[in-house]
Amino acid sequence: MIDLTKYTWLKPHLPLPETLEEQEDFQDILKAIEKKESNLGLRNLYANYYLDQLQKAKEEGRSLHYEGNLGKEIRSWAKSQSFKKFKETYLKEDKAKFQLSGIVIVITGTLILFFLRAILAQEFVVNFSVDAIVGAIALVFFYRNMKMKMRLIKSYTPVRDYLYMDIASFVMCILLKMWLPPAFDVSIIVLVIAYYVQRRKFENFLKTV
Repeated sequence: MIDLTKYTWLKPHLPLPETLEEQEDFQDILKAIEKKESNLGLRNLYANYYLDQLQKAKEEGRSLHYEGNLGKEIRSWAKSQSFKKFKETYLKEDKAKFQLSGIVIVITGTLILFFLRAILAQEFVVNFSVDAIVGAIALVFFYRNMKMKMRLIKSYTPVRDYLYMDIASFVMCILLKMWLPPAFDVSIIVLVIAYYVQRRKFENFLKTV
């Protein structure tokens, strides 16, 4: 089995080809993509397109093997209608994933902040046990969606700016909760603004693919 860990730009959990020959072909494709293309989004798009074409070829009972200049072959993909159709679907799915994960992060992040505020003030919506269960569930969903969002971002661009923005927005929310009375809680507004800024930035990256 080939080792994909050295391709740090590659999306995780990609379905590997089944046979050793297909895996070796896939590795050759990855090397050619890495050499040819610097855009991380395009790299992942090409890799996923190859796997999609490999699966279709197997369903049709034929083999998929490229000879000669792989870089030239990869460049020719962009001109095909099948690639253009795949690209449109692929980018729409990633856009939807980012939007969904971002919305869940805003909702669960707000619940976590409310629970932390309740602990500090010792004023719970129901009681400590019920609020703690809600807070714990929110924390699990928050972690999973933050992880999914960062992995998605990493397949297009470095995550540093997005991570810093998330940290800054949550620190600001905590400070505002400490300074302002409960009636003037604006934490969800801060998180929503951060979400829309990140969403616009991410969608601009999608346009470069």
